[in-house]
Amino acid sequence: MPDEECAGLCELCGRRRKVTREEELAFNQSTDRGYVSCRVTIPVSTCGYCKTRSWDEKAEAAIEGAVRKAYDQLS
Repeated sequence: MPDEECAGLCELCGRRRKVTREEELAFNQSTDRGYVSCRVTIPVSTCGYCKTRSWDEKAEAAIEGAVRKAYDQLS
């Protein structure tokens, strides 16, 4: 994916096109084995007018994959 890409009109305000760019997301997730720390790069769309941010199923899959990988490393 290019550094920035148009992602259609904003679902919230409908006034501007959203711009999608890769962003790094760092988070902690609770699991049945304890907390895991994750860091993953995902595509995030931002509206040029209202600044609403969102991500799609591809980003969700990357997040779930990062959690699964960190979970598998717990003993």
